[in-house]
Amino acid sequence: MDITNRAKSLMSGYLEENRIELVDMIYRREGSGMVLRLLADTPEGITMDQCERLNNYLGRMLETENVIEGHYVIEVSSPGLDRPIRTDRDYERSLGKKLDVTTYEPVDGTKTHEGTLIGMNKDSIVLESAGVSTVILKRLAASAKLKVEI
Repeated sequence: MDITNRAKSLMSGYLEENRIELVDMIYRREGSGMVLRLLADTPEGITMDQCERLNNYLGRMLETENVIEGHYVIEVSSPGLDRPIRTDRDYERSLGKKLDVTTYEPVDGTKTHEGTLIGMNKDSIVLESAGVSTVILKRLAASAKLKVEI
């Protein structure tokens, strides 16, 4: 079992108990050392304290189980407001929010779309802007992210 799968297994109970979603995890060489980087979130947004507690928990578990040999660093952080929306879960979490979507080919005459996500199914999303609804097939979405308004 590779290191990321082993780490997921070791922290699965902790994540579930604390209602934390593991958004992404990578393990790779950076500079002169290895880094295990986790992006985590909760329905309310993850705090720095929650990231620190997850980091400490995972560090203890990896040491106890002797999963990684040699020196490594664990980094746990929030995926941020501008994180890409890729999975069905990401779209579900974004229902009712404004999105910026770029498509591989024109949909309704344009490749750039902005609007409130008002619906979705396994194949498509529906954005609404100025009372007009646009259906976009998920497979055509080159990128999608929350519209950050300042």
